[in-house]
Amino acid sequence: MALTLNVNASSPEDAPLVLAAEVVQAGGIIVYPTETLYGIGANALSPQTVARVQEIKGRTSAKPILVLVPDIEHLQPIVEGIPSVARRLIGNFWPGPLTLIFKATAAVPAELNLASGTIGVRVPSSPLCRRLLLLADCPMTSTSANRTGEPDFRSVSDIRGALGTAIDLYLDAGVLPATKPSSIVDVTGTTARLVREGAISLAQLREVVPDLTSAS
Repeated sequence: MALTLNVNASSPEDAPLVLAAEVVQAGGIIVYPTETLYGIGANALSPQTVARVQEIKGRTSAKPILVLVPDIEHLQPIVEGIPSVARRLIGNFWPGPLTLIFKATAAVPAELNLASGTIGVRVPSSPLCRRLLLLADCPMTSTSANRTGEPDFRSVSDIRGALGTAIDLYLDAGVLPATKPSSIVDVTGTTARLVREGAISLAQLREVVPDLTSAS
């Protein structure tokens, strides 16, 4: 039976996070709270663990997995460069619910980005997430803790009911409030493009990047 550890999302103790980081380092899969929802976490640079996350999600269509890093310095191994438009967005919205799509380095496994040559990354505002990422010392997957097509679950008890022992360790921060997912902006082209409007609105983003285009 998968272990469940209680955590305080705003003021986390190290002990459960150290154990969760050890699970990730050993190639395991965890469920952990972010500032938007519970996510499935694994070493994003391991093809085997990323493939296992895709299997847990039950994905039948090609959909890349977004990742989290603790700070901008940890982008270097996984992105080719940080365009000036990305730096403006980072300066205004990181840490926070903004995912940026960059050109990926060769270190990023094809299982993560489905050979697209890009990678979606964000720095979370959650103190728990940033501490966990530093302890794990690797970029971590951040995909909702449910099977594809199912609603987002707000409690670990509901997630356990859906995913069970496919997960090696659960970090339980209680019932998370309903929130929007992260907004996603693609900064790989000549003009930044909004892929998904989420917690940060198009209007807020255009205050920083006036020429931001939108897919809708």
